[in-house]
Amino acid sequence: MSDYNRRKRGQRPTRNKMLIICEGDKTEPMYFENYRTPQNNLDVIPIPSSRKDVGSIVEFGKKKMKDLDIKGGDLIWCVFDCDKNTDEKISIVYRNAGRSINMCLSNPSFELWFLLHFSYIETSLQNDGLLRHLKKHIPDYSKNNDCYRILRPLTDTAIRNSKKLEQLHIDNGTELNSTKSNPSTQVYKIIEVIKKFNSSSEKK
Repeated sequence: MSDYNRRKRGQRPTRNKMLIICEGDKTEPMYFENYRTPQNNLDVIPIPSSRKDVGSIVEFGKKKMKDLDIKGGDLIWCVFDCDKNTDEKISIVYRNAGRSINMCLSNPSFELWFLLHFSYIETSLQNDGLLRHLKKHIPDYSKNNDCYRILRPLTDTAIRNSKKLEQLHIDNGTELNSTKSNPSTQVYKIIEVIKKFNSSSEKK
């Protein structure tokens, strides 16, 4: 774990860490790895968990917090899809995560975040339909392909579309942290935190 230690290098102050515990072992870690650059104040560390149950993902995240010596100024996010998680499971985990762990739900799946870079959609989706929509914009999309360079110029659009969807659910009285919030994704919250750290870095 020497890459994640807290030693100062030259005159550069110690960076805060952001652990991103990912349900998937390919798509999510590969995407977030693009935000891990030595020029930024925030050390983004995507970690695949290969777990589907949201409770297991959070427990895995708590273990990694200890392994990687997470301090008060550091951040940890658990990124997961709706999948087979029930409303009860989701509600319990959000309630028990506490202040130390931030939760990030995508409904139906993480690929919705990718789709929202190109188009806004309010229709409830299953994963097959979501992928069909996404491949209209990225024809060769697969979970093994890193499409960050295609997505990067459209990040602000994805953030706006995610917030618009979230507001739609709020206006309709839909619980955001539930299976009913389809389609929705909270990935934009992670990206905004990263952008904020990067912005403060550029001002120094």
